[in-house]
Amino acid sequence: MASQESGELFVDPKVAKPMVAACDAWIGELKLMVVLSERLSDVKGMGTLESGRALADKFAKKAIGGEDSLEKSLDSHIAVVKEMRAYFQAGIDRYESVDTENAAAHGRLEILE
Repeated sequence: MASQESGELFVDPKVAKPMVAACDAWIGELKLMVVLSERLSDVKGMGTLESGRALADKFAKKAIGGEDSLEKSLDSHIAVVKEMRAYFQAGIDRYESVDTENAAAHGRLEILE
């Protein structure tokens, strides 16, 4: 049994399977947002003056390529959701492994009459 003090978490496989599917769906949505965010980097309408071009470049980098860009933020979210998915999948895999081992051990038991 898991305990809060040890930092362990138990997730029932019946709950973990939909969580894996939800993580997959969310990763797909986030990746789509990354692709769509490329459109935001095409900033227009700031004029032809140097200051206007600099401002357009600054806004473009808020979308893609900048230090604190939307792209990097979305990539960070994708990484976290992938870790969550891996955790839930590992729980399912461990459960199925133990279940298979227990079934095999049960099959080797002799029935005494």
